[in-house]
Amino acid sequence: MKRFVSLLAFGALSGGLAWSQPTTINAQTTTKATTTTKKTTSKKKTAKHHYLLVMGHGAGDPGARGNGTSEAVYLRNHLMPHLAKYAKKIKKSNVTIYNPSHNIVRDTLVFHKGSYKIKKSTTVIMFHLDASTSAYAHSGHVIIHQRKPTARDVRLRKVIKQYVGLNPAYNGYSFRTNLRNCNVLRKRGIDYSLIETGFITNKADFKHLNKNLDKIAKGYVEAIANEKIK
Repeated sequence: MKRFVSLLAFGALSGGLAWSQPTTINAQTTTKATTTTKKTTSKKKTAKHHYLLVMGHGAGDPGARGNGTSEAVYLRNHLMPHLAKYAKKIKKSNVTIYNPSHNIVRDTLVFHKGSYKIKKSTTVIMFHLDASTSAYAHSGHVIIHQRKPTARDVRLRKVIKQYVGLNPAYNGYSFRTNLRNCNVLRKRGIDYSLIETGFITNKADFKHLNKNLDKIAKGYVEAIANEKIK
């Protein structure tokens, strides 16, 4: 990521419950109906936790460039379809993707929407690729919103380490307070992680990404939702 963040995603779903009451009601029917109502109320499901996946840059902002592509294009055309495939397999949580035709940083900082409109109960996961003019810059890390990584951050780090390798400059984690969109999330008390899955400018990283893209996506979704996908 070129040290400025921009991110992007889709919306969530909702459902309803309808009840049809009998035409003729006697004492026995009334009793059963009352009992059914109590059971329905007691079995009301708790809402699933919402994870919002955001593809970095886009909407005219290419982000980092390297190996014949850009950060925004690679994330949307290559990584996102794999993430979407595994997001559908999660049962215990609701995993959606921020509208990829949008740039969450622009939505947030220019239009005062984006991160200002995300519910405080939502966890935001942002995806990026790093860039450098140095041929020695390689591997990935997780940008965290507090000095100590969460259990989710630890799981995400393991995925990066397994398939791409850890950036030696950070050894897996980087606590940042100078990313403006992330600061909006932090000040609103919204939980988030920003993933740098290697350097788009590094040939070895790019090779690892392409070779293991499906495994990386599955690992990320499992790590985010803390749920194994069968």
